Amino acid sequence: MDNEFFFTRLQYESGDWDVDQRMPSNLLNSLVEYTTLKVDTQEKIITLSSDDIFKSPFCYISGHKLVQFTKKERENFEKYVRNGGFVFADDCNHDIDGLFAKSFERQM
Repeated sequence: MDNEFFFTRLQYESGDWDVDQRMPSNLLNSLVEYTTLKVDTQEKIITLSSDDIFKSPFCYISGHKLVQFTKKERENFEKYVRNGGFVFADDCNHDIDGLFAKSFERQM
């Protein structure tokens, strides 16, 4: 699995972190079809409170509901982003004024 792109979905305690089941496979299929990247086609799920997040250069977080990170989740998220980690945040409902978007922005 060396030098492969792998998709990491972040699991967090509040909200509905696994609301969009199709997005990971859609993204992975597009990477395989349209790029020359080596791609691990299996999605990885890592809890935001785990230090395993720091092994993932690309993370996906999604939801519709209120996001309230625990202290450890907030610390890991901040450390991850400040050290160059990339987070794709998706409210899955195209409502930029929705509950997930507003509460996620406050967590940042």
